[in-house]
Amino acid sequence: EVMVIQQEETTLNNVVDKTGNQPIGTRIEQLQQCDFFIGLGSGLSWLAWAVGKPVVLISGFSEPWAEFQTGCYRVINQNSCNGCWNDPELEFDREDWNWCPRHKGTTRQFECTTSITEEMVIQKIKKLRAVEDL
Repeated sequence: EVMVIQQEETTLNNVVDKTGNQPIGTRIEQLQQCDFFIGLGSGLSWLAWAVGKPVVLISGFSEPWAEFQTGCYRVINQNSCNGCWNDPELEFDREDWNWCPRHKGTTRQFECTTSITEEMVIQKIKKLRAVEDL
């Protein structure tokens, strides 16, 4: 079963929908029950890692060294723009929820994430399952 535990509503079908604003203790209990977690470089990924779950980390906005290294199955497209979050030349705009400092307003906006394909994620899940014996 696939469970969605993010705060925002989901449009996914055939999942266990546990979205919404939940206490951190509830999220910890949910994560402790899973085999692994799939997510972005966000608090839930860090929380899953902290409770000892393998994480398929879909990320391009940060450099690979910026997140945890153990138990991490990073999905990144090195052939696209990436790493802006860790670029000291760029100033983060906390008021801009569409912050894409290099390509905002162009067809390349968020290419660090949008260039990651379903097949890339599936391959990482297959690797995780083989390594973690799941």
